Amino acid sequence: MYLHTHWLYFFGDNVMIILRKIGPAVSDVSSSVIVADTISGTIDGSNRVFYTTYKYKPDRIDLHYNGQALHAPDDFEQTGDNEITLIYVAPEPGELLRATYELDGSDYDNIVSKKGAVPIPVGAVSQIVTFITPEPDTSYNVSTELVTSDTISTPSVYSSVIGLKTVNGFTIFFSGEIDTTTYVLEWEIF
Repeated sequence: MYLHTHWLYFFGDNVMIILRKIGPAVSDVSSSVIVADTISGTIDGSNRVFYTTYKYKPDRIDLHYNGQALHAPDDFEQTGDNEITLIYVAPEPGELLRATYELDGSDYDNIVSKKGAVPIPVGAVSQIVTFITPEPDTSYNVSTELVTSDTISTPSVYSSVIGLKTVNGFTIFFSGEIDTTTYVLEWEIF
């Protein structure tokens, strides 16, 4: 299972962040991961049954409740192909519940992805990615990787966050100014 992980190391006043790639493109492999899927279900303080967008592989799902990781079978039960039932928590309005899971192979054909690569200019702290054709809505997932061809010196390491998503594209923000012309943002939506 491919996971998106972040490791933080503190050295006095310096912080080093290590990012790992989410995984290969959905259309190219026999397994893939959906990260931070907005799951459906009524968030009213009493409902505990929710549904993922796609079918997940049994025992290959984690939930994130307001940023806190929940794991089966201690925090929720896997009660169907795309259904989960929370054990202790019934989210209140305004709270966030997301799922990260490995897809069941039967749903691969239902996922359409777009991908591309954008060179990042020196000094950039953000980048707007524009799609060739608009998406029907903004419920798509974004996977990105900032790569560099810099092999002469030690490359800088940047963390990033996706900002505004629109039907025409998205904006990504970097943790600092890009310092060389060798960085390229590889992206995929699905």
